[in-house]
Amino acid sequence: MNGITARAVKWVVIVTAAAGIAVLASSGAHAIVVDVYLLCLGAVVLLALVRTTRTHATAQRSSFDAAYASMRRAPAEPAEPALVRELELSSYNAFHFHSRLRPLLRDVAAHRLRSRYGVELDLEPARARELVAREAWEAVRPDRPPPQDRMGAGPTMDDLSVMLDELEAI
Repeated sequence: MNGITARAVKWVVIVTAAAGIAVLASSGAHAIVVDVYLLCLGAVVLLALVRTTRTHATAQRSSFDAAYASMRRAPAEPAEPALVRELELSSYNAFHFHSRLRPLLRDVAAHRLRSRYGVELDLEPARARELVAREAWEAVRPDRPPPQDRMGAGPTMDDLSVMLDELEAI
C-alpha cells in the first residue's frame, strides 16, 4: 500500500467514525448525515485520485517533454556588472559614451572634487581643470559638445582605463 492509498484509507476511517458518532448522537437527521458522509467519501477518493495522477504524471516524462528540455538554453551566466557593459558599449559608440558613461564619470569627478578640494565642477571649471588630468578632463568638462558622428567609435578601452585611473587620482 503506497502513501497516497494509506492516507486515503485513514481519512475514510476518520469520516466513517465521525458519521457513526453523528448518527448515534442525532435523533432524526439520518438522511443529512448520510449525504454529508457520502460527500466526504467522494472528496477523499477524488483527492486520492488527483494525487495519484500527479505522481504518475511527474514521474513519467513524455518524448515531447524530453525534446523540449533538450532544446532549452542553459541558464545564462550571472550577468556582468552594468558598469562593465556600459564601458564596452561606450568603446563601440561615441554617442553612447557621451549620453550614458560620461554622466557617470562627471558624477564621480564632481563628488571627488567637492569632497576633497571643495571645488564645484560646473561652477568653477577653471579650478577643476587644474585638478583633473587631461584625458579625464576631456570626458567630464562641462562644455563638452555631443559627438559629431554619433555612430562613430568611442574611446578605446585603453583610453577609458586611463580616464578611470585619472579620476581615481583626484
